[in-house]
Amino acid sequence: MSITIKGVTKQDTAYDKRITFEREGVEYSVLLHWDSYDGFDLNFLDGRGFTTTPEWAIEWYEVEGEGESLEYSLDALTDQVIEASYL
Repeated sequence: MSITIKGVTKQDTAYDKRITFEREGVEYSVLLHWDSYDGFDLNFLDGRGFTTTPEWAIEWYEVEGEGESLEYSLDALTDQVIEASYL
């Protein structure tokens, strides 16, 4: 039996990414959530659960993000890492 796909669509409506990254020598863990209705939500994590968002992260958009939110920046950077892992 052979199968020939004639068309396909796929729509992602939500995802979560657990991300660990380093900034200025300090390691951070976050939970990045995205859904098509509410957009991004970013929560910083410690060993016990959610923790306070660092001041630098609150100021990211205006100071370092060059007009991009930290959520968008982390999403794009992690997508690059994921895509590179396929190669």
